[in-house]
Amino acid sequence: MSARPSQRNIKWVEGLRGLTSVLVIVTHIARAFDYPLFFPADNEHAAPRLLQLPYLRIPWQGRIGVPIFAFLTGFVCAYKPLKLAYQQGNAPAALKSVARSAFRRPPRLVLPALIATFISFVLSVLGGYKTANRCDNYWVRFDAPDDIPFADNVRRLFASALTTWTNTENQYDRHQWAMRPLLIGAFQVYIVLAATIGMRFKYRMLVHVLLITYWLMNVNALTETFGAMLALGTLLAELAQHRPTQNYISSHQRLLTFVVVPIILLIGGFVGSYPAEHDDWAGWSRTLRRILVDPAGDQSRGSIVVPKGSDVLRRTSAFFIMCVSVSLFLAPVLQKLLSHPLLLWLGHHSFAVYLVHGTILRTVGIWIVYGITGEPWEPAGHNEDGSPRQQEWLQPRGGAHKLVAIVVFTALTYTAAWAWMKWVDTACARATQWLENKVFSDDDDDLAGAGADGKASLAEKGYGPMANGNGNGAAPRPYHDADRSQPPP
Repeated sequence: MSARPSQRNIKWVEGLRGLTSVLVIVTHIARAFDYPLFFPADNEHAAPRLLQLPYLRIPWQGRIGVPIFAFLTGFVCAYKPLKLAYQQGNAPAALKSVARSAFRRPPRLVLPALIATFISFVLSVLGGYKTANRCDNYWVRFDAPDDIPFADNVRRLFASALTTWTNTENQYDRHQWAMRPLLIGAFQVYIVLAATIGMRFKYRMLVHVLLITYWLMNVNALTETFGAMLALGTLLAELAQHRPTQNYISSHQRLLTFVVVPIILLIGGFVGSYPAEHDDWAGWSRTLRRILVDPAGDQSRGSIVVPKGSDVLRRTSAFFIMCVSVSLFLAPVLQKLLSHPLLLWLGHHSFAVYLVHGTILRTVGIWIVYGITGEPWEPAGHNEDGSPRQQEWLQPRGGAHKLVAIVVFTALTYTAAWAWMKWVDTACARATQWLENKVFSDDDDDLAGAGADGKASLAEKGYGPMANGNGNGAAPRPYHDADRSQPPP
């Protein structure tokens, strides 16, 4: 049976986004309440726990959420313009779609992020992060804004609202560090689309492959997390609309689904299991290091997957996400699984979850485990005999409190995300739509010249009154190329 790209199921994109938001939640729970899950074992001589084993450790160890969001950004930003250009043969409409999408992207990211930052600021002013600043978990302390005077807090609010989009630093919600590169990445996709919209298929493919290769060869920070993932998303969006490719997948579906895809996932999952710390504590992680990170044994060179000088953890995670993305593309059964209504609901609320979960974790979640008052507390200093006194951090109450905190935190996060989408995100969407309607004009109204708005739009585009002596000329009427030998004035 021939595949019809126009009828492809792309609901899986929303489902993957929802699953990714869950992965972000679980990895931050691990960071806050069970950091040794990032190791291959609790210590050098201990046997690994179940969730520390390869494959099973991937959801808890983190590093995969943001690359998936980058891949989805490349896919989603490219899919509609490509569909207009190559399925419907309307390149001008595709370019206009790119223009409108590029206009919508900044306010749809900036406005919600500003609101989330302001909410965290209010909690900081009210002392909501006191316990987080005093607990024994370094990661929680680092993420929580310090308790400072009100005037300094206000200045820090305005600084964070700016630096989120300049250097990724937001002291009220450090999880917003990915917002700036995702925004820039979306515009990279728009530029590639505009530059290649008139190319033949094979040359567009060449551009995407060269971009992926370039970003993977580049060992600067985050190139594999954003640049390569964005380009891969755009490449797969192209292939999703290419009829011969879809026909091939349909005719070899069983082979791809039951043989090729499992092999890809097994290899990718093993590489993606590389531990964040103490890779010498387990045989499997030492093997990965020997193969991928230090093949020569003297740190003189790296490998194709992890070039010398690159970020080992992000490279291994990027390789895994690439394997997952290709597998989803090749196996419609996986796309169907990701199209489950629950995952679609989670996907619809994923951006809200990303914005609110950190604030809830560092307040309510930490309060349950360490206490709401942040006491007893004695800052580091000197003992009565003048000797230095080390800082003693608040200790967790116990495993039961952590379990309650996880349940309450998760429930509050998704409740807050639901409320956010119902009221906050809706308001931001309306504001963005209002701006778009003000900035962009309707070509049909322009040609008709109806009303004052239509005349103003024509004037902006260079159309003036007809030279009839009284300044009341009509707008230019539509014409066919055959009607005149010269272009209109």
